[in-house]
Amino acid sequence: MERAPVAIVTAGSKGIGAAIARLLSADGYRLVLMSSSGDAEEVADELGAPGLTGSVTSSEDVARLLGNAVEEFGQVDAVVNNTGHLPKGDLLEIPDDDWHTGLDLVLLNVVRMARVVAR
Repeated sequence: MERAPVAIVTAGSKGIGAAIARLLSADGYRLVLMSSSGDAEEVADELGAPGLTGSVTSSEDVARLLGNAVEEFGQVDAVVNNTGHLPKGDLLEIPDDDWHTGLDLVLLNVVRMARVVAR
């Protein structure tokens, strides 16, 4: 018997992340969701999936997310690295620290996830 694919969805608590989770669920994916707000746990309950509170800026949280998926389902077939946004404001006025925070959230989360999922 063929098993349904498994997808990890980050920032899966509202907006685009929750919509993606609901679409994947409707398409037969088994899901593991995470958000920093804790609201992904509510969406996960709605979809019959595990949900975690954590941040894509934390290597430990990303590893815990993958571990949860593997423990629950034994595999990961897809990852949706949904996340926040870069800093907003006048381009010339945004401080470097805000840019680094944005890069951590938007770019480095993909690196963190790739490191743990590829293994």
